Amino acid sequence: MRRLRVTVLGPVRAWNGESEIDLGPARRRALFAMLAANANRPVTRTELIRALWGESAPSAAAGNIYTYVSGLRRSLGAAGGLLRSGRAGYTLRLEPGALDADRFETLCEAAGAQAAAGRPGQAVALLDEALALWRGEAYANVTGLFADLDRHRLTELRIGAAERRARLVLAGGGDDTLIADLTALVRDHPLHEPFHELLMRALHRAGRGTEALDVFHTARRVLVDELGVEPGPALRELQVQILAEPAPAAPAVPVAPDAVAAPAVPWRGRLVGRDGELALLRGLLGALGEGRSTIVWIEGEPGIGKSALLDAALHEARAMGHRVARGVAEELSGRIPLHVMRRALRLEDAAHDDPPAAVDRVLDHVRELTAAGPLVLAVDHLQWADEVSLLAWERLAALTRWLPLLLVATARPEPGRADLARLRRGVSTRDGHLIRLAPLPPSDIEQIFGRTVGVPPGATLRSLAPLAAGNPLYARELVTGLVAEDGVRVVDGLAEVDARADGMPRALLDTVRASLDHLSPGAREALRYAALLGDRFAVAEVAAVTGRTPFDLMADLEEALAADVLVDAGGELAFRQPVLRRALAGSIPAALRPTLRRHAAQALADDGGAAARVADHLLAGPPEVDEWLVRWLVAHGAELYRQAPEPARELVRRALASHRVPAAHRTTLAALLDGPDR
Repeated sequence: MRRLRVTVLGPVRAWNGESEIDLGPARRRALFAMLAANANRPVTRTELIRALWGESAPSAAAGNIYTYVSGLRRSLGAAGGLLRSGRAGYTLRLEPGALDADRFETLCEAAGAQAAAGRPGQAVALLDEALALWRGEAYANVTGLFADLDRHRLTELRIGAAERRARLVLAGGGDDTLIADLTALVRDHPLHEPFHELLMRALHRAGRGTEALDVFHTARRVLVDELGVEPGPALRELQVQILAEPAPAAPAVPVAPDAVAAPAVPWRGRLVGRDGELALLRGLLGALGEGRSTIVWIEGEPGIGKSALLDAALHEARAMGHRVARGVAEELSGRIPLHVMRRALRLEDAAHDDPPAAVDRVLDHVRELTAAGPLVLAVDHLQWADEVSLLAWERLAALTRWLPLLLVATARPEPGRADLARLRRGVSTRDGHLIRLAPLPPSDIEQIFGRTVGVPPGATLRSLAPLAAGNPLYARELVTGLVAEDGVRVVDGLAEVDARADGMPRALLDTVRASLDHLSPGAREALRYAALLGDRFAVAEVAAVTGRTPFDLMADLEEALAADVLVDAGGELAFRQPVLRRALAGSIPAALRPTLRRHAAQALADDGGAAARVADHLLAGPPEVDEWLVRWLVAHGAELYRQAPEPARELVRRALASHRVPAAHRTTLAALLDGPDR
């Protein structure tokens, strides 16, 4: 019999030898996961019912358990004999190491023994092997009480293993990836104080004491904001120690001979595609090392990958030996003068001078930094930076002519922002580089699907790539939402969309709507109603459903055009991304949609719109027949039949079924059913 293998450190999956097993719908998969986690011991029906339904089990729960077990036996095929029934309950037989969670815990215990025996290198290797077993969140495609509890337990073990590994590596002198690994751990687990402590120690040891202190301030803000508590004794004592002791000298950066090209450094982030853009940035970083400075402006819609591209470039900058200062503007930080620049340059404790003096202080600090060597200064989400930070950025852009400085910004298009438009123009006038990130091709979106779900996408999942509209964030949210809603199943090693999955995941719709938050309220409201009308629409139609005049609407619609949400479609407007239209239309209450469509039909008819377009709105409107509808059908019925025969017949049938049609009109409409030319 082939060996049964099970994974729960990510999506719950099982294999009979090399063949993956279809574990079936959500509750059947959850039952299998609990049996696997309790392998080789009986699990009672009562335990299973509580794990699957909690305190709200249906009366048929016991029968459902029997059905699920029977279905699992069929799916297991030749391995079905490993799922046994008895008086004590159900038992799944697994060989040692067949469950990845057991393997993970065994490796962690072995690492602890090696560390206790004074063999830290072997301990780190075992922990690396253990952590490599994870493929995402534990029980990623399973819900229920048992899954929630065991997910929490395993996550705590994973955090503990990562912390032990970092301490062992740090105690051994550190390695080239420790700071990057700890930075990622702090980002993923911001409330776990030991990760902040370890990152501070690693930075201080590397001669980056100012950055270590910045980690403390960041940790304190997170803990106070999220938990209402101050940092613990370990962090506070480490801060005092770093302030009292000079940082060790930073290791010298080896300079490679000119004839030897430095190897590309692999980036372990989420960047997919963008090879051309990254190659350009890599070249500019190389030129910076030779004393040639410039400015880079990376722009694109929300979620298109601006920050991911910046992260990849800064990773390579550090690998080349460049010093990097990176600040991230936040939506609420625009009220704090020079906030993002202070954070980027570690000047948060500097005196808060009046704006001109504060900007001068930033420029002086950059001059000091660049006197010691090239500097990469990056500001992410520049559109949210405060006014004084924008002034500092503009003056720094002028300094790139004389200083070894690579100045980088990411920003989303912000129609109506004259200050951002001025800075963007300044990039071109100073011979800088404007990088506009276009939507990714379907092949890259499919790659993101595979990375997100943990297995290659099958044909049905790949078919959803157009919904992402080339946007990496939309792609991740689409798959994450489908997995959370039990809409993805693994079949023959490929992720397929369950045939029962209906509609777009709520997470994707919420993300798409949030991506329009930078538009004015009036523009967002106009877009919501425009979305109800279809992928293409006329301004008169939007005016009808909003009650506004076309002239009044144009400012808002032009804002959406400037933001690349809408495009000109030859006398009409159209949504550039269908997913945007679907998300916006879904935000209008269902009960209101038919009435709005009817208003649009009448407005379009009064404006001389095409009969087929009017009919589309009428068919989506209320089913009631009134005097206006009858008159319009009599006047335009023949035209409508020529343009769209089926909608014409449906509307005529509705009218003839109503008592509101006068006898004279009834004869005319009845004749249309035989065809307009008869």
